[in-house]
Amino acid sequence: MHALNSVIVGMLKAISIIGLCGMSLLTVVDATGRYLFNHPITGSVELVELLMVTVIFTSIPLMTRARGHIVVDSFSHFFSVRMQRLQDQVAGVISLIISSLLAWITLHKAQTTADYGDMTAMLNIPLAPFVYFMALLLALDAIYHAANLVSPASQEMPRHD
Repeated sequence: MHALNSVIVGMLKAISIIGLCGMSLLTVVDATGRYLFNHPITGSVELVELLMVTVIFTSIPLMTRARGHIVVDSFSHFFSVRMQRLQDQVAGVISLIISSLLAWITLHKAQTTADYGDMTAMLNIPLAPFVYFMALLLALDAIYHAANLVSPASQEMPRHD
């Protein structure tokens, strides 16, 4: 199971890095073409938006698995360690439920998008594969929330006071 997780994390990191580099390169080339040659890249905004989807949605499960999401614990220091662990578990269950619901809703949106044949306005790129990708990564995020709930590391989460 650890090997599978390593492969998934590696793939997500690679997709995210490629997306970020692609957005950067596309922006530089588009700005150069626009201001130096008066010839911007057609559909560059659409491409950046689609690349942004890949970067954002690959990062969500990466941060969940690494327990890297922002935590606001203004009052946690008033509670016992046991109560803090219970609070973390409750927050984990709520996050699992929300991620699962978002995955389910996004999957239905992907099916609707595919049925209607929605495409980008300028380049006519089908949107359904991107929305299915979003649903898949939200489902993976839910799986990672569940794994974090049952893994021993979730019992020993570091507190930064």
